[in-house]
Amino acid sequence: MSSRLWVNLALALAVAALAWLVFFKPEPIDSSKHKLSTLAPASISEITIAPAQRPHVVLTKRAGNWFVTAPFAARADAARVDGLLGLLSAESGQRFAALDLTRFELDHPLASIKIGTQEFSFGGVHPLTNQLYVLTQGAVYLVSPVYFVDVAKLPTDYAAKQLLDATENPVAFEFATFKLTRTDGKWRKEPSDPALSQDDANKFADEWRHAQALAVSQPHAFKATEHITLRFTSGKTLKLQAAQQEQEWVVLREDEKLAYHFTLDAAQRLRNFNKLTP
Repeated sequence: MSSRLWVNLALALAVAALAWLVFFKPEPIDSSKHKLSTLAPASISEITIAPAQRPHVVLTKRAGNWFVTAPFAARADAARVDGLLGLLSAESGQRFAALDLTRFELDHPLASIKIGTQEFSFGGVHPLTNQLYVLTQGAVYLVSPVYFVDVAKLPTDYAAKQLLDATENPVAFEFATFKLTRTDGKWRKEPSDPALSQDDANKFADEWRHAQALAVSQPHAFKATEHITLRFTSGKTLKLQAAQQEQEWVVLREDEKLAYHFTLDAAQRLRNFNKLTP
């Protein structure tokens, strides 16, 4: 094939590609940076996430703390909430008229999220930039898919992974084989242990205060092999059920009806006081 024919073929392909883009992809109104919202994250007290064909999730802020209020009740993962609120600070270099939403795959959105009074709907992926189309405030924007990551999570992913909340400071532990109680600032163990180290007892209590699960789930049936009771400085008592399942240790909070999944290494530190002592 001659060089002239190659040039003509290349030009024809380029024209065809441009025609495809013009026909199938809408032209942006302009290309300057556009903020998707003017709402301040601190002003938000409720978030509703509505994925397609999955239960809606409602997050509510009370007294400065976030909670999952639907489809179940739980403390919310603060980092996950911050990720959702990050959408309020998003900027886009592409804004389109909200016409013929099927072209953006926004006639049936992947998910919608309402942050305060503003709703955002996520549509299809732009084939050249891999950005997502988002409909909000009567216009369509292209944004990074990172803003969809937290929206696409399962309901239990919004629950806090920390087993105890910040106000739950344990002063007593009751296991099947031993009890550990702090009275007048001093830890005592039953059966009695003359070699008990107060530092080690404090480390054990701290392991529980900061225990962070890998995941949280809603068990339909839970077969416990251990029962643990904790008492806190407030006087509140918390009953836990626990069981080893394959390669993890699962702890069920009876008050929340949520199961917290820990590694076996974490389980050794939480269930066996002697593992913290030399």
